[in-house]
Amino acid sequence: MRSMTGFGRGSAAGEGFSVQVDMRSLNHRFLEVRVRGLSDMPSLATRCEEFVRERFSRGSFEVNVSLDFGGFRRPKAINRDAARAMWEGILGLSQELGIPSPPTLQDLLSLGVVQEELPDEEAIWGTLEKALEEAAEALRRSREAEGKRLEEALRREAGKLGELIGRAEEEVPRAEAAFREKLGKRLKELSLLDEARIALEVSLWAERTDVREELDRLRAHRKRLEELLGSEGPVGRELEFLAQEITREVNTLAAKSRGVPLGEIALEMKLCAERIREQARNVE
Repeated sequence: MRSMTGFGRGSAAGEGFSVQVDMRSLNHRFLEVRVRGLSDMPSLATRCEEFVRERFSRGSFEVNVSLDFGGFRRPKAINRDAARAMWEGILGLSQELGIPSPPTLQDLLSLGVVQEELPDEEAIWGTLEKALEEAAEALRRSREAEGKRLEEALRREAGKLGELIGRAEEEVPRAEAAFREKLGKRLKELSLLDEARIALEVSLWAERTDVREELDRLRAHRKRLEELLGSEGPVGRELEFLAQEITREVNTLAAKSRGVPLGEIALEMKLCAERIREQARNVE
C-alpha cells in the first residue's frame, strides 16, 4: 500500500550542464501532473509529464526542474524571420506616420529579436530522465513508508469495526427482550395484559428495528477491507468506495437502533467509519 503524499529529489550531470528535479505528490481523486521550470522547452515538459503518468496512478504531482549551465550564458542569435517581419512592420508604420527619420537597426534590435539559442533538447532529455528516475524512486519510497502507516491505521479500524459488529449482534436479542418486558409492564398497568397483543407489538417493533441485514453487509464490507489491505497495487479508489458503503450501512443501522446500548454502539461505528474514510482518501 502506498500513500499519495511524498517527496523525492534527483540530480544528474550532462555535458556542460546539470539537472535537479524535485518531485512532490499530494492527495487527489485522479492523476494530475504539473511541470515547472521548462517553460521555454515545452516538449521536454510534456515528456516529464508522460514519465510521471507511466509510473504512478493517483495523486497531484508537482515536478520542479532546475537546469544549471554552470554560470555560462547560452549563445545568442538573431531570430531572422521575426526580425524581417518586425522590420517591415516598423518601416511601414514609420512611412504611414510620416516620421522623417527612418528606423535603424538599433531600433529593430531593441524589439527583442536577439534570443538565446535553446540547447539540444534530446541531449538534455537523457540527463533529465536520469534525474527524474532518481526523484521518482525517492518519491516512491516516501509514499510506501507513509503507506505502511496508513495500512496499520486501517487495520486497527477494521479490527475495531469487527469488535463493534460483534457487540451489536449480541445486543440485538437483548434489546428485543427489553422491549418485550417494557411493553408487558405498560400493558399490565393499563390492565391490557394480553400475550397475543404483546407478541404482535414485539413482532412489529422487531421488523421496524431489525438491523441484522445491515450487520451482515458490514461484516462483508469488513472482510473486503482486510482483503484490500493485504493486496498489491493501487487500491485507493476501491477503499474509498468501500468506506462510503460502510458509512451508508452504519447510518442506516444508527437510524434503526432503539435502546441506549445499541445506539451507543452505532455512534462508535459512525466514528470508526469516518476514520476509515479519512485514511482511505490518502491511499494511492
